[in-house]
Amino acid sequence: MSDPLQTQWIEIAQHILQRNGAVTISPLSMEDDDYCEEIAYGSRLLDMNDHHMVVEVPTAASAKQAFKTDCPIFVVLVHRSIRVELACKIEDRIKFSINDKFQTIGYQISYPKKIGSAQRRAYFRVHVTAMPIEPIKFLPLDPVLKHPMHELAFKGKLVNISGGGMGVIVRKDDVPVLRDCKFFDCDLLLPMDKEHVKFTLQCQSMHTTSGRKGDVYVGLEFRIEDPVKQREVVDKLVKYTAWVQREQLKHQHEKI
Repeated sequence: MSDPLQTQWIEIAQHILQRNGAVTISPLSMEDDDYCEEIAYGSRLLDMNDHHMVVEVPTAASAKQAFKTDCPIFVVLVHRSIRVELACKIEDRIKFSINDKFQTIGYQISYPKKIGSAQRRAYFRVHVTAMPIEPIKFLPLDPVLKHPMHELAFKGKLVNISGGGMGVIVRKDDVPVLRDCKFFDCDLLLPMDKEHVKFTLQCQSMHTTSGRKGDVYVGLEFRIEDPVKQREVVDKLVKYTAWVQREQLKHQHEKI
């Protein structure tokens, strides 16, 4: 039996297009551990035919770095309770005429190579930029021997975290180390109980940010071989994300 999403997405897209509606575009799938709201952009669906679609280029400066010609783009369509994610490719950046007097810039994207229900990651990821967290020290591991290389240690600002990984902001000067080493030992101090949690991380993705010039956002995934240790670390980090949510809600209520 064929998946109804394979044809249903066209009806949803046409519905959005007829109502001058918007979709969400991102360089990463919602199923990707490194997916976060910072790299998901609202975009008007401008056109579609039997071969391609056109979505409006987001105004955010960071989008210019996130989307390039011939690179993948993930489009999320929402209609009532249905959420569909399309895995497409950017074919071109074009001028698109809204009417006789106004033009905008759009991405011409391919029809999807993969279609699925838009599912989020297994672990909920919280943003912690407003929390009192000291910069995190990352200790690169030798790519072959896996020995720590203390002379290449650097620090990053924690942006978000879940039971599966974290996102940090680092300086542009640290990017070569991230690309060459891939694996890093990390020691995180949890502010809720002042407990240190130690684990190994693997670099999964990098992209420049819209903030201070030279800053780079890095997505990292936990790599813990011992299953007992992995459960211990994940349990602590899941509890930490829940604590962050409670603290954020408490601050919101205090402002009311």
